[in-house]
Amino acid sequence: MDFPVTRFRIVIQARRSGPSSRTSSSNTIKFKDTLDDLDEDAIKIARNYLLDGVDERLHRNSLEQLTRSIRNDVEDNSHKYYQLGYYYHYGIGPVQKDEHKAMENYRLAIEDHHPGAYYQLAQLVQDRYGNYNDVDIDQLTLIESIEEQVKMLTKSAAEGKYTQSYRKLKDSYADSQNWRSVIDDYYQSLEKSVDTTENTNQLSHIYNELGILDVITAECNHEKEKSDRQLQRGYDYFEKSKQLGKPAASYNLAVHKFAGLSSPRPAPTTHDSENIQYYIMAADQGHCLAQFELAILYQTETPTTNRDYSEALKLLLKSARYGYSDILYHVGLAYLNGLGVAQDLNLAKDYFEWAIAATNLFDNLHEGRQYFQLGYIYHKGLGLSIDIEQATHFYASGILMANCLQCYLFLAKLIEKKKLQNLNISSAIKLYMKIIELDNNNNINGYAHYRLGKIYSNDRYCNYYDSRLSKIHYEYALDRFRSKRKEKIDRDSDDYYHVGRIYQFGLGVRKDLDAAVINYQKAIGTAEITSSVYDKHYAQKALKQRKSLLTLLE
Repeated sequence: MDFPVTRFRIVIQARRSGPSSRTSSSNTIKFKDTLDDLDEDAIKIARNYLLDGVDERLHRNSLEQLTRSIRNDVEDNSHKYYQLGYYYHYGIGPVQKDEHKAMENYRLAIEDHHPGAYYQLAQLVQDRYGNYNDVDIDQLTLIESIEEQVKMLTKSAAEGKYTQSYRKLKDSYADSQNWRSVIDDYYQSLEKSVDTTENTNQLSHIYNELGILDVITAECNHEKEKSDRQLQRGYDYFEKSKQLGKPAASYNLAVHKFAGLSSPRPAPTTHDSENIQYYIMAADQGHCLAQFELAILYQTETPTTNRDYSEALKLLLKSARYGYSDILYHVGLAYLNGLGVAQDLNLAKDYFEWAIAATNLFDNLHEGRQYFQLGYIYHKGLGLSIDIEQATHFYASGILMANCLQCYLFLAKLIEKKKLQNLNISSAIKLYMKIIELDNNNNINGYAHYRLGKIYSNDRYCNYYDSRLSKIHYEYALDRFRSKRKEKIDRDSDDYYHVGRIYQFGLGVRKDLDAAVINYQKAIGTAEITSSVYDKHYAQKALKQRKSLLTLLE
């Protein structure tokens, strides 16, 4: 069942046809939005609720913490230098763009082989020379700039898939003769340096770089026999690097040899013992990405393992040496939900704030989950007083920064429930429709349909009352909730709770109180497994509804 959101035009109907005049066609209002218009509307709606100074405060606090920590900490400061360099590189928060300071901090970071710093140094070179197809750039300058980039990108990619380095090298090798020649030349120079390098540590880095270049070029080679030889040679180089104690080599074997090339960053799986053993080896040697991915595995129950939140938290805290946004977010989530540690709402809030101010893995835009969690903390008053203004600021920021679906949903709900000023129900409708457009994996698609069903069946919104449209949205909601089960997508307590509501009140379907009770019970059970504060909220609501229904059914 496909909702017609993928068509070029979306019709949102507003009819003056309340319960007493449902067949009336007078004063019918129709406004049409293209998908681009919905994008523009969502931006306008979100911008209404940004608070001055909040994001600047978070970045200023982060900047002060970084500089203070560097002064006082004798431990590995490479990620702190990288983060400072990133601030100066892009002029984030209270600092102005300063290429010199950016480069200075990146170079301090690469003393400890920080992958993000290598990548950003390559970006600085690219920024300096601009478009390489520009006829104003002579061939010698072009080749020199590519040589600088290839060196930095290779070193970055060899450390693990922290950035876009692997993809950039692969795409450039496939698409550009100049890049292909430079990469091949760099590979040959590394091969020659093997015979002249006596330092074991340096040799481990060289072998690891050779391995990653073999894997990249093999992926671009369409001759299977030659590609297979290149891959095996790459694996052999990784093995040599691993034997010399290089943590990233163990990680590369786990990712490239045992998990294949199809995923941009394949997660460890206990179904493949060799795969998991190499992840564990890399994590034990201090590889931050291996530690992070193992932690996520330990938080997830699989057919061969139970959840181990305590071990997951230990690994998360170790991986937080590289304070990427994704890692800080998951540490915050552990403290928010009490996963492997006593619940600490203040510490959770701190980690989510740090995550907002940090750069993300893969150098992508934030997924926005940290914005949602901060918004939810203020929205529900978790460990502090309820503050709807702060909540809406973070929901709005999550929309603008990352198209965060949960942020769309909760901002729309606040508008729908008249918790906010200056916007009418049409704004909520547009945000719910945007979720339906964006959410291709049914994650919260069903709930957006459910909310639209509520709006179109609510007498309070008489201008929008439409029982037919309401029924359609409820049917789509139920279909989407069921699809999550069929597609083996994790279902949250709110999914089961809202299916229970649909059956309890016959929303678009026949009433089925027994089915409602079953779904309420599943909502309660899910919260016991996940320990999520979000799931617990809906579990409490489900418990109340289940109790009243059981009394009614007796």
